Amino acid sequence: MNMWFLVALVASLAGTALHFLYDVLPSPLTALIAPVNESVWEHLKLLFWPTVVGAAVLAGRRRNKQRHWSSFFVALLGTPAFLLLCFYGLKAFGIESVVLDIILYYISMAFGFTLAFFLYKKSRAEHYGGFALMLVILYGACLILFTFAAPDLPIFREMSMN
Repeated sequence: MNMWFLVALVASLAGTALHFLYDVLPSPLTALIAPVNESVWEHLKLLFWPTVVGAAVLAGRRRNKQRHWSSFFVALLGTPAFLLLCFYGLKAFGIESVVLDIILYYISMAFGFTLAFFLYKKSRAEHYGGFALMLVILYGACLILFTFAAPDLPIFREMSMN
């Protein structure tokens, strides 16, 4: 668990750094992994890519790699759902704050890594690994595609900064 915590912390900090990558190095390559604007959708990259890298780091230490990856595939799908429910739930009550958004990001990352850890220990996700992998590939492809061709929907629009 200590290694999971450390990797989750480093992944979260890496996601924080990714937030500024496109501003520092604007290019189509950095746009693939870093937010190009202040939309909620673009900020989901801060959850996705650091979690994938963190999962890969932790995979080297696991005997049952199928169970490990299956757990992270489910977590990669659950984490943005958790974040979006919390974000839009707070917004529905008129609660908006950049500080709260940052706290919510770190809570979401902790949720994702904790969910993956729990699923790995309890062997809960192994049977759904293939299906979850297909959904994760679709989700990752959408993160990339909608960077360059975002639909005109609220989740893809830039949020105003408080």
